[in-house]
Amino acid sequence: MKPNTIALGFYDSSAAKDCLAQHPAFSREDTAWLNFPPVLGLGGHKRLSAHEYVAIIADAVKMLRNVLLARSFDELKLPQALGWRAEPLIDVWPVNLLRPDSSRYVDTSSLFLLQMACVLAMTRAWRRARLRLFLCVERGARPRGQEDKLRQLLKDLRIKADIHTVPWDSVVALHWHSRQEAEEGYAVNVPGNLACVSEEYLSAVNQLISQQSCAPTVRFLYLPRPPADTSLYVRYLEQLELLTRGLGPTLLVHGVSAVTSTEL
Repeated sequence: MKPNTIALGFYDSSAAKDCLAQHPAFSREDTAWLNFPPVLGLGGHKRLSAHEYVAIIADAVKMLRNVLLARSFDELKLPQALGWRAEPLIDVWPVNLLRPDSSRYVDTSSLFLLQMACVLAMTRAWRRARLRLFLCVERGARPRGQEDKLRQLLKDLRIKADIHTVPWDSVVALHWHSRQEAEEGYAVNVPGNLACVSEEYLSAVNQLISQQSCAPTVRFLYLPRPPADTSLYVRYLEQLELLTRGLGPTLLVHGVSAVTSTEL
């Protein structure tokens, strides 16, 4: 099988750590290491700019590669370190939180995100973990019907998970799309333009996620596709940073190819 997934550490102000270098599976004597430059340059400065970092993500997606961004995994406490009675929590948010107006739970990224979380939960070390899936609903959206559809999807995919319904009307009201509908004569040229997503909205989403659990072991979030306009690359990264700030170990996931099947 060809490698089809690229995993990157998150680009933020925290000190970069090369945790893989200490893992016994990666030997410094292996010539493959020669293809990977040091994490930091001289003086502890990052070798890549924020714009270059997002460009790598964009290029990976164009090359039809799935992308994973891992943030704060230096804080990850493995199940064996929590004690044998502990029940690790894997929280999954399979919706594009930057685009609540197009919320769907069955697109390619959502399904790939579910698969990644399921694979983790099925490993020996995480077999006691509980998978929790968060369903964001608005008033008048018939949450029971959405939950039934999502439950049927999980059944078809043979994924065992608890579904938690989360009302988020007050959060969605802060999104530019909702305000556009409420204000006559207001319009933008590109629906979903990242420049229109406010910090107020992103902070509200971040708080909503935090409120659902004091400290899950790890969170899986939907990674939106980078914008086509390269001038918005830095803004895109700033939004991801604010969205995941203070959430602990978080994996942002973007999928580009179908990874699940219900035919068997």
